[in-house]
Amino acid sequence: MGANRYTSARAPRARWVLVLATLLVVAGALEVFSSAGLALSEGRWIGLSDLAAARERSAGGERGVALGADTQGGRPVRDGRLLHPYLGYVMDPRLAAPGASQRGLDPLSVELGFPRNREAVVQPPDPRRALVGVFGGSVADVLSAAGAEALREALAEAPRFRGREIVLLSLAAPGYKQPQPLMTLNYLLVLGAHFDAVINLDGVNDLALPDSELLPLGVASFYPRGWYTRAADLAPELRLAVARVAALEDLRRRNAAFFSHPPLRWSRTAGLLWSLSDRQIASRVAAAEGAALARPPGHNPQAQGPRLPLEADVHESVVAIWQRSSLQMARLCASLGIPYFHFLQPNQYVPGSKPMGEAEREVAFRTESPVRLPIEQGYARLRAAGAELSARGVAFRDLSEVFRDVREPVYLDDCCHLNGLGNQLLGAAVGREMARAPSLAAPPSFAAPTPAR
Repeated sequence: MGANRYTSARAPRARWVLVLATLLVVAGALEVFSSAGLALSEGRWIGLSDLAAARERSAGGERGVALGADTQGGRPVRDGRLLHPYLGYVMDPRLAAPGASQRGLDPLSVELGFPRNREAVVQPPDPRRALVGVFGGSVADVLSAAGAEALREALAEAPRFRGREIVLLSLAAPGYKQPQPLMTLNYLLVLGAHFDAVINLDGVNDLALPDSELLPLGVASFYPRGWYTRAADLAPELRLAVARVAALEDLRRRNAAFFSHPPLRWSRTAGLLWSLSDRQIASRVAAAEGAALARPPGHNPQAQGPRLPLEADVHESVVAIWQRSSLQMARLCASLGIPYFHFLQPNQYVPGSKPMGEAEREVAFRTESPVRLPIEQGYARLRAAGAELSARGVAFRDLSEVFRDVREPVYLDDCCHLNGLGNQLLGAAVGREMARAPSLAAPPSFAAPTPAR
């Protein structure tokens, strides 16, 4: 009798153990299948740390539609830029929030919208230091940091810089194209900046952005990137579109936050559910952003600029503006005794300019890239216009083939940007060209400027 009671008491416990074991097996199987699903979805193995980082990116995304965005490859681009009365836009100082990568940034440079600098972009002459301003777009901006060592080493051979600390100041910004570098130079000189030399590295944005981002929205080719939505009046339809994007972005953040709580954060099954839902919400965000950036009927002079016959041949017009802007920069610098150097940047879509292996081609060359056709069709015009600049006394150098004999990968995306090796090689080439220039053979002058009255 007692044995039967003991046996009957054990039976429920055994059933619970069996149920628990079954649940664990099912959960384990789900985790395995979810891991496989994530790997298939992402094209690589996804760990819990990868999921956590992805959720953090979604939870910390930008709030609302990027009103300064243009389209790139048919999709809106969030750019972190602020409308500027003279330069079109500058980088948002709020992006340089305190953090490991921002420590040591110069507060004035950050406030002026050039947040890469750890030195003030406006400072007086100093016999012990050579201040070199780097102007252009994102390639020039990155070169001032990633190619700084090679550039400084080569520049140190110039008599004008020998024995002096060489300070590289980035006055470039992603998407800048002429006449923005010209206006930036004017603006900073008016604020009291001093330069011992000026580098202008450009070309790609001048050709690619009008074709891919400005003209499709009816914006004048010489206007800044993103002008259409930065300067457009907020019509009721646009306000509604902005509100839809803001609501969807908030939903995406809350979704990421929900799946970041334990125990969901430790489950690949939950991770797969989050990944699928996040993609669906992101797709809705992109559609809403596209609606916000849709070109309305009619002409908006404030957002699209003047209708001029310049657009009949866009490459001809932008090359002419590029050339005249560089000439103006050279003349302005010459009037102040500042050596000016203009370099045509390299790009993978310049025919025959770089031998590409399979690995580099896979990441750096895309037939449907919005950059490819403008570069293939227009770079010869930039080269010819650069040769005319040289004939007029401008220190212009064509570096579009600087990687002609480099077989190692140097491009890291299908636009124009360079990896560490590419930046070092480009920095060395720029520095060598400058170091042997007659304008850097003369000793510097440090006469203080006459105060304005």
